Amino acid sequence: MGASSNVNPPFPAAVPNSISPTAERIPVTRSLEAASDRTALRTKTVVVAGFVAGLWLSPKLWVSTRFYPLVPVFPHLPHIPFPLDYLCYGFLLLLLCAIAFVEKPRTYIFTFAAFIFAYSLLDQTRWQPWAYQYWVMLIALGCYSWKPDDVRGQRDAVNICRLIMGCTYVYSGLQKLNVKFVAEGFPWVLETLHVHLPLTYLNYLGWTIPFIEVSIGLCLLTRRFRKIGIVNGIVMHIFILYSFGPLGRDWNSVVWPWNVVMIALILILFWNTDVTFGDILWRNKFLYHKVVLLLFGVLPALSFIGRWPSDLSLALYTDNLTEANVLISEKVKRDLPESVQQYVKPIPGHIVLRVQDWSFGEMNVPPYAEIQSFTAVGSTVCRYGHNSADILLSGYEKNTLLGPGKEIRDTCFGRLVIHP
Repeated sequence: MGASSNVNPPFPAAVPNSISPTAERIPVTRSLEAASDRTALRTKTVVVAGFVAGLWLSPKLWVSTRFYPLVPVFPHLPHIPFPLDYLCYGFLLLLLCAIAFVEKPRTYIFTFAAFIFAYSLLDQTRWQPWAYQYWVMLIALGCYSWKPDDVRGQRDAVNICRLIMGCTYVYSGLQKLNVKFVAEGFPWVLETLHVHLPLTYLNYLGWTIPFIEVSIGLCLLTRRFRKIGIVNGIVMHIFILYSFGPLGRDWNSVVWPWNVVMIALILILFWNTDVTFGDILWRNKFLYHKVVLLLFGVLPALSFIGRWPSDLSLALYTDNLTEANVLISEKVKRDLPESVQQYVKPIPGHIVLRVQDWSFGEMNVPPYAEIQSFTAVGSTVCRYGHNSADILLSGYEKNTLLGPGKEIRDTCFGRLVIHP
């Protein structure tokens, strides 16, 4: 006899509702593991690709065989000769390739991080903001085992990268809160849109931009406003790419891939994630998280009183940086190497060797924006010019909350003297 339709079966037929809570958590946990692993893997891939692109676009920055002077952290550090300097450059690229393709890249990450740290002590111009950010992020990704079951380690490593991203936007915005950015920097960038605004509106918009950038960082760190930060961040980087790219000023190409990387990292690290502000800012088992919080969250604030380098404080396109150029005579110009003479320009009453033009022209990066960088350039010109009295390093240090920057006026018989 067939069973009647109104007879209930001895066990529930709806299988999903009868699964135990433990059984329900198994696929969810595995899903979280896979998602976390993909986030870490994608972050690593994008950061490595950005680092390779940056190194590839600035080869002379990473070798000693060039005319632009090295700016060592300590005097008398060794000078790596040719061809060993090119082998070091190739070794950096080789390590990055290994980090990109090996399954467990911790050994290669720490080898690369240690090597490029020691290598950059030989030249502070290598402390470019993009290289600094990539370096700190790679160390964060090397803090865990890269084992699929190490969910907590993966999550904490990725949260360190999120912290770096948030702090980058916050301090980059705060650094732009100065008169020079509003009066000079912002209008210069806005010109690429061919927009002509009355001065009053232009000033108002210029003072608004820094707060928008700060808000991007804060929104990314919070769960409630994260999507606003994502949208605004992507729009900002697209605008920068247009302004500095081939369709705009066609300038500073080394930061083009950096802006692409930032867009990718915004999507990878923040899209569809429920991580909280506390998770990113503090709740992290890695001691390295506290180091990053110090490097990106605390020490950059010291730059506002001139006690921490601008390039390590996310001072991006602020127009408030230490700047100097070298005033020379025609005779000194003739003593310079021909490849350097192209950066000498006439100005009313003087001939000037523009340090920024030299740095961009030879290395495709801006000069390290601290006094020791410009002093090194002045000393190099003094050596070429046989310590001529017609050589003057002239400029100003950056303004700080303690007051306007000091004037720089150094000669071959002063601070530019070359000690044996």
